[in-house]
Amino acid sequence: MNRGPVAGRQSGTDYIAKVQDAWGDVPDFVMELALEASRTTQSAAAKRIGYSAPVVSEVFANRYRGDMVRLEQKVRGVLMGATVSCPILGEIGRDRCLDEQRVPFSASSSIRSKLYRACRNGCPNARLQSQE
Repeated sequence: MNRGPVAGRQSGTDYIAKVQDAWGDVPDFVMELALEASRTTQSAAAKRIGYSAPVVSEVFANRYRGDMVRLEQKVRGVLMGATVSCPILGEIGRDRCLDEQRVPFSASSSIRSKLYRACRNGCPNARLQSQE
């Protein structure tokens, strides 16, 4: 059986070096994500921003073909403290703003209903097209 670390190999991944090799001029949000992965793990960093570990791996390798703007805004909201002024909730994290936009209509409360409409009708923070 082959158990334990391989001789001569470091036990942890150097995410900072990985992104520097892949990106060259690393965007600040990618570096912040790499720093978070170094502090915790790649899986923990991915979970914290609401993505999967394979997606974060693709970002680190500069091969992610998904919505990079959304990912950037999630990182900025969760890890970098970016906020927006929501017309319904006031000042909230950018990540929460993005999450609220994805919630389907629900008449469970007046706030939920107002959020749904505001996100789709002229909110400057919205990334959605009007759906009404």
